[in-house]
Amino acid sequence: MPDLPVPACPPALPAAWPRRAILREVGLRDGLQSIARIVPTGLKRQWIDAAHAAGQREIEVGSFVPARLLPQLADTAELVAHAKTLPGLFVSVLVPNLKGAELALASGADLMVVPLSASHAHSLANLRKTPDEVVREVARMRAARDAAGSRALIEGGVGTAFGCTIQGRVDPAEVLRLAQALLDAGADRISLADTVGYADPLMVRRLFEAVRRAVGERLSCAHFHDTRGLGLANVMAALDTGVERYDACLAGIGGCPHAPGASGNVATEDLAYLLGSMGIDTGLDIDQLLALRRRAAQWLDGEPLHGTLARAGLPKTYPGRNAAGHVAAPAGDAAPAAAAPAASARPGLPLAGIRVVEFTHMVMGPTCGMVLADLGAEVIKIEPVEGDRTRHLLGAGAGFFPMFNRNKKSIGLDLRSAAGAQAARRLADSADIVLENFRPGTMAKYGLDYASISARNPRVIYVSHKGFLPGPYEHRTALDEVVQMMGGLAYMTGRRGDPVRAGSSVNDIMGGMFGAIGALAALIERRVTGRGQEVQSALFENNVFLVGQHMLQYAITGEAAAPMPDRISAWALYDVFTVKDGEQIFLAAVSDAQWTTFCDALGFDDLKRAPHLATNNDRVRARPTLLADVRERLRGYCAAELASIFERHGLPFAPIVKPEELFDDPHLRATGGLADIVLPDGERAGQVAQTTLFPLTLGGRRLGVRLQPPPLGRDTGPLLESVGYRPPEIDALRQQRAIA
Repeated sequence: MPDLPVPACPPALPAAWPRRAILREVGLRDGLQSIARIVPTGLKRQWIDAAHAAGQREIEVGSFVPARLLPQLADTAELVAHAKTLPGLFVSVLVPNLKGAELALASGADLMVVPLSASHAHSLANLRKTPDEVVREVARMRAARDAAGSRALIEGGVGTAFGCTIQGRVDPAEVLRLAQALLDAGADRISLADTVGYADPLMVRRLFEAVRRAVGERLSCAHFHDTRGLGLANVMAALDTGVERYDACLAGIGGCPHAPGASGNVATEDLAYLLGSMGIDTGLDIDQLLALRRRAAQWLDGEPLHGTLARAGLPKTYPGRNAAGHVAAPAGDAAPAAAAPAASARPGLPLAGIRVVEFTHMVMGPTCGMVLADLGAEVIKIEPVEGDRTRHLLGAGAGFFPMFNRNKKSIGLDLRSAAGAQAARRLADSADIVLENFRPGTMAKYGLDYASISARNPRVIYVSHKGFLPGPYEHRTALDEVVQMMGGLAYMTGRRGDPVRAGSSVNDIMGGMFGAIGALAALIERRVTGRGQEVQSALFENNVFLVGQHMLQYAITGEAAAPMPDRISAWALYDVFTVKDGEQIFLAAVSDAQWTTFCDALGFDDLKRAPHLATNNDRVRARPTLLADVRERLRGYCAAELASIFERHGLPFAPIVKPEELFDDPHLRATGGLADIVLPDGERAGQVAQTTLFPLTLGGRRLGVRLQPPPLGRDTGPLLESVGYRPPEIDALRQQRAIA
């Protein structure tokens, strides 16, 4: 029998599978509720801290049930308070009734999981309520949540969805009915649980597909017990339906007190290994999870622990080992004599695990890709084999490519060749988001338009950046200047008779940002519907949005807005002043209180007491003579002196700065607003320059440069391997010049 070729790397993930998965740790609740031992609160805090350090960002810390019933969970409120101190941690609790929900709301928990058993017999044994009584309780919880003004979510957890040891079979139609009833009662989302391990992969796939069709991505989580060894196989079946969140329990401990024979959940460390080995990002450090398991073995001395990874260890081929290259030794559950505390894992970015394939050039489309890349998405820039033309622009375009293409991967493809277009289609089919900014009809020639890609990948979000939204102008060629001229912005920027383009690519950049906003909104909607959609952003409409304030001024007052140099200001002191030695500085006072402060700071008591300058509107009416007077009074001050006075008194001011002077701006340097990049092209290729970062923080952090602006085709080989090409096939594409 001939040898079969072995791929050099795993094939691309199936289109329906998520690129990122969230593992919600439930050991502190589902695990500990089933054992008699009461773990001290201090040890539970250590568990939470270590799980967070290992990268877990969703933890179910306990349940608000009477302490007489489950004394193991009596410290839930304390654990919520502790968990809420950890950055980025989403804290959930189980609540069986309205009283528990009220306690959860008071604790500040982020999510309340309400258990409902699809098995009527199990529901009566576990909750002493019928399933429909639980649904009515959810409605009361929702009313209490809304009355409290809380942002906590409610998740209806449909347990015994595949049957139970008391009742036996559960009709899938009943699961569907109860899932919809929970949502109708006010639950924000639902989860499905195989509480006793009755499910097999085919059952899982059929039920999850049916519920997905009914409620979309409001089916948010899967909960599998490993009673008969099928827990991980059932996860694989749920992946086929697009489920992104899974409950898991450290060391597979736990079970259900009212379901005889039920064992624990799938082990967190085993599930993290399964997903990571297939290339699904979980953000978890498995070495740290295994270290936590060893500590838990001491805390739970004598309790049976489950899972196989702790016995076998990570293989040398595992792609998800930590940055230090450590592999967990097959040391079972024996704790090392002097285990070092686990180091904190780097918090993940919000779009980690999202794949974006970008067919863009110039500024607008690349800006959208840069925003998504900075937020953590894997952005694949598909360039012509000769490279993006902005790589070699001169003058005002010299900074385009390094500015808007950081944190991206590059692959060069010749779309005019059949092989190159096929490679592009395979990459697009693997994407969560596709970006393009070509003329209408261009992408359809290569089978890369929304209709073609969505037929193969219905979850795709397709963002088109155009000159105009569909309509009479849509076939015109647009530039930033074109839409500024025809959209009123150049008129407003210059003097009458001298329209002036704004001093930056404002429409290109903001149009790309609006494209990214649309993509993020579509990602959220996909969680509800399970389907992607087309998003369009356009230069002209973006420009019209920018001048909308001037349009409304005319609509409301009947007075056309004057160009900015000639405008009637809403404030009297709001202008650039030329002062000592010809220096210039912008100064403003935009309220009566600020006017008083300005007069006091500079000793202008006569202006402060003048009756005709008493209010802002009085001063606006007197603006021509007032400004001439103030200019004369300030002429003897230097700009630095005025800046010091205005800053000391909390008044608005600004020096007049050139772009090149911002490299030395003390605020930007102190706050990390500039980052080093390596230039990929031109005479300075390989040299370091500084670029501006995305202007926000998340959790107190700036979004930095993870990947340098790529040289052409830097990632061609690995990206093609990620969608199933083997090295000989890639070599053949290179010989055909279908790839760079």
